[in-house]
Amino acid sequence: MFKPLWVRSLFIAFTALFLAAPLMAEDVNLSERAPSFWKAEGQDNTVWLFGSVHVLTEDHYPLADKVEEAFEQSAYLVVETDVVNVDPQAQQQLMINAGMLRDGQTLEDVLGEARWERARSLAADNGYDLEQMAMLRPWLIALVLSVTELERMGYTAAHGVETYFLERAEREQKSIVELETLQFQISLFSDMDRDTEVAFLMQTLEEIQDLEAQMEMLVAAWESGELDKLEETMLADFADYPEVYERVVTRRNHNWMNDLTRFLDEGQQDYFVAVGALHMVGEEGVINLLREAGYRVERQ
Repeated sequence: MFKPLWVRSLFIAFTALFLAAPLMAEDVNLSERAPSFWKAEGQDNTVWLFGSVHVLTEDHYPLADKVEEAFEQSAYLVVETDVVNVDPQAQQQLMINAGMLRDGQTLEDVLGEARWERARSLAADNGYDLEQMAMLRPWLIALVLSVTELERMGYTAAHGVETYFLERAEREQKSIVELETLQFQISLFSDMDRDTEVAFLMQTLEEIQDLEAQMEMLVAAWESGELDKLEETMLADFADYPEVYERVVTRRNHNWMNDLTRFLDEGQQDYFVAVGALHMVGEEGVINLLREAGYRVERQ
């Protein structure tokens, strides 16, 4: 079944793309949380690899001491894209340019009468008026709805792992390295074929009431370090859409290898890499790709 890909990949349980109740036993020491965290040995340095969640609540901090210490000793912070030092107006314009329907089309035209009525009904049940978004492409509406719901639950990018470290990097004058551009990340959605983006919207609407429970489950697995569960859950979501997984996850992992291996082979100082946890797991995840390339990578 198709899942909201942005929510999944931005999760790291986005990706993604773009999120509580207590997720662990009350007696768990916050400094002992064990998320997805690895150490790769370079020629003359260390590259730390942290599988992140792009949106969290403030209750998920502080992070594990070992994660904080690794960041402290690193000279570089590496992220998918710098979500803090970006012009919000330029970002908004990019989204509008990529996410508006063209040539007078409306969402009803794209969905067809039956799906339009179903989509309107589902949206209304959750307090949304699709008529107000009828000039937007389905993928952008799905993102808007997902972000709005996550923010309602308290999950925001402002509390996401990348934002947390980016703001610290600015204060501590660490160098920031981007693996991708904002334009490229938007293209992951805007280049979807029409059938896929329609399915993305419809499934988002069908499952929006389950989003909080899904989010809590995945964040709990991330936070407690249950990587097998995390991998099984996330990879299963893409089972019926291998071409989407290839484009959104696998291809990007391989693209990043040029930079990651350069950090390991040529770096003189330590790097702290924070990317979505979905990119860490699986046979073609970053961790396995580095090991296959001959690097020593150990979970911390």
